[in-house]
Amino acid sequence: MDRRTVLSLAAGIGSAALAGCTGGAGGGSGGDDEETSESRDPTPTPNEEGEFPRITDRSFARTGDADEPGESASVAFGDDLVTVTGVISGKNGCMRASLAAAEYDADAGELRVRVETVREGGDTCTQQIVSRRYEAGVEFAGGLPASVVVEHESMGEVRTVTDVTR
Repeated sequence: MDRRTVLSLAAGIGSAALAGCTGGAGGGSGGDDEETSESRDPTPTPNEEGEFPRITDRSFARTGDADEPGESASVAFGDDLVTVTGVISGKNGCMRASLAAAEYDADAGELRVRVETVREGGDTCTQQIVSRRYEAGVEFAGGLPASVVVEHESMGEVRTVTDVTR
């Protein structure tokens, strides 16, 4: 009886895997046979040299403490550089800003920059929320991203701080 169960399951899986593979492309409905090139998904476009945008370098600098509490981020586009300047909050005086990730999604044309706080220093930390300034740079070849999303990861959560589209 187990053999019958296995064979019936295998037949069902095989049929499901082939479903839709045997039909022809032509529908015989009298429509024109031209293929459309429209797509709902954004397609990255090459620059004048035929290159697609890609990350060539990343940099990160801590630029001190902010005068006012709170979080923020701004994005600037250069010729081949995206610069993110911001302020991230930390849960105590030992927390420092750090670049967690800078990743480019070519299909979406989106650069995602995540800044986190990491513990550095001794065992004794001030028990107050701190605001740390930073500057992240992401260098590109082949063009710049269409959009940039900046996320902050601190105090146990991830927040989108800014989302900029050029």
